[in-house]
Amino acid sequence: MPQDVHDVSIRYVKGVGPSRAKTFAHLGVESVEDLLYLFPRRYEDRRSMTTIAQLKAGEWHTIAGKITRHDSRKTWHTRKHVCEIIIDDGTGCIYGVWFNQPYLSAYFKLGQQVILHGKVETYKERLQIVSPEYEIIEEEESGESLSIGRIVPVYPLTRGMTQRYLRRIIKLSLNRYASKIADILPYDLRKKYNLMNAVKSLANIHFPESFEAQEQAFARISFEEFFLFQVSILMRKLSITQRTGIAHDAARFSI
Repeated sequence: MPQDVHDVSIRYVKGVGPSRAKTFAHLGVESVEDLLYLFPRRYEDRRSMTTIAQLKAGEWHTIAGKITRHDSRKTWHTRKHVCEIIIDDGTGCIYGVWFNQPYLSAYFKLGQQVILHGKVETYKERLQIVSPEYEIIEEEESGESLSIGRIVPVYPLTRGMTQRYLRRIIKLSLNRYASKIADILPYDLRKKYNLMNAVKSLANIHFPESFEAQEQAFARISFEEFFLFQVSILMRKLSITQRTGIAHDAARFSI
């Protein structure tokens, strides 16, 4: 198998295979390099989440708790399907509500630990989040985790893929392949502008040690993009100025 990350198919990453490689293709991911440059669209600070008792209507929050109630029904007037769960974190309860997503009825189960992210609102004197982003936290995630107790990346997804799965695959790929990515920025240039190397920047983009480290990582990637853009312009200018012209016989054009 080739070792250049540009040539290594995503199917060779442990936990992917031919079938799931087709799912990754919907995200534009064909190679390991594509995967490592599939950046999060946002982050959630799950180092210390807001308790339900501290929630305020009209604000966006990320909360965690246990499912204590689960209901699936159709509204009597519009016949829309409603999936509704109640989350309890020990300080209070909040409803999670989804419309016209009947498959969620089989996804949520009583006693599961779940994380919700969305805009908190009040309805009939109760707190709720309508159509929140959600994630089930499995019991085996106690201790070191990619989904709790840290700054957590949230990626673009496609049908048949979960955040937990994508984080795990990206982490495995970082551990195995990131060191094989050639750093196109010379060391002297990185030192001059205090830039991270390629490996460290990718690690802190996907699983940042802090928000400061994440900002430094994006600064490095942005600098790299600008650097490559400037190089491409320079190469284009050189190709024009060094292009061999067509020789003409001046005598043929004399009057």
